[in-house]
Amino acid sequence: MQITKLQVAAHQLNVAIRLFLEGDYLSSLTLAGAAEEILGKISKRTRMPVAVESIIQYHLPDTDPALSYKERRSIILGILNEGRNAAKHAENPEETHFNVDIIYPLQMIMRAIPMANHLGAVIGNEVRMREWIHSNPDATK
Repeated sequence: MQITKLQVAAHQLNVAIRLFLEGDYLSSLTLAGAAEEILGKISKRTRMPVAVESIIQYHLPDTDPALSYKERRSIILGILNEGRNAAKHAENPEETHFNVDIIYPLQMIMRAIPMANHLGAVIGNEVRMREWIHSNPDATK
């Protein structure tokens, strides 16, 4: 079976949303993070908005202006990808545990959905996800 990278990302995102709604935040984070990364690369290639880049630009004024642009960008990116990176890397031998906070998969899903929409992907679980977000406003704080 051969499918496009956009179809791969859409499938991953749909499953990530389903798993999130079922309470499997770790699997949801992993799949949503993979989808978000693919969607970001496709968006960049097609000159569509890249969610993480928009967030970085928004928060750039919140960082130390004495630092270089590259350093400031790296700080923001580290914060934005903290959960995804902690779940998929194990370089630090002292880091033996990971807190699977609900906000990590939620952030990845919320970053991925707009890019998927801009690229024309069908996200069948999007309505259910929006309903969940509206029903759980404290989760986005």
